[in-house]
Amino acid sequence: MDLRLATLGLAALAAATWLPPASAGTFTISPLRVDLSQATPAAALTVRNEENVEVVIQVETLQWSQADGQDALEPTRDLVGSPLVFTLPPNGTQLVRVALRRSPDERRELSYRLVVQEVPPPPSPDFTGLQVALRMSLPVFVAATTPSAHELQWSVTRGADGALTVTANNTGGSHARVLGFSVAPVAATTLPLEQPVAAYVLPGTARHWRFDASGAAPAAATLYRLHGRTDAGEFTMELPLGQ
Repeated sequence: MDLRLATLGLAALAAATWLPPASAGTFTISPLRVDLSQATPAAALTVRNEENVEVVIQVETLQWSQADGQDALEPTRDLVGSPLVFTLPPNGTQLVRVALRRSPDERRELSYRLVVQEVPPPPSPDFTGLQVALRMSLPVFVAATTPSAHELQWSVTRGADGALTVTANNTGGSHARVLGFSVAPVAATTLPLEQPVAAYVLPGTARHWRFDASGAAPAAATLYRLHGRTDAGEFTMELPLGQ
């Protein structure tokens, strides 16, 4: 499935913040995820220019980790992309190869990001708008030599300020992708708190979702029902309120 530039969203943002008109190219990438392993240490992606003008593209490989529920990206030599810089002719395509330069881990999946970004041309002397460079970040996963599935351990806590926090702790050996969830007290009739945004939880890390006190469930609630979806399917469970 191709990922396309949200041109209408950019236009709306520019209008809402009273910025000059935006200028950006449009390209698509397929596939949108790279899976590597000891048996498959290389893969290829197709980048297509959707415009009638040429566009210069730059490729970067980054190590991807998570700490305190936040993503961290650092330059890496574990992966190599080729070519790193290229020019796409109008409506043209380019094959980009990604290859692993290290051995996979024995027990834990490795995670990286492949960043594909437009290099905008210098603006003309009479240009007064906002130049926007399209940037796409694709996940790259390297399977362990002894693969193991993800294992999410969920919990719910309430802070001193009354805010509710739902935590997913991945104790497995591979990533999990949480596609969304809702949480509500088992014994109350209040509307559930919704988290519709997809997020990755890398192995050995935890991700937290905080609902402020104004939208949180009654303070007296001690048992919550969590219903959600991951890339492994739907699930429902009951969680006691933790500390």
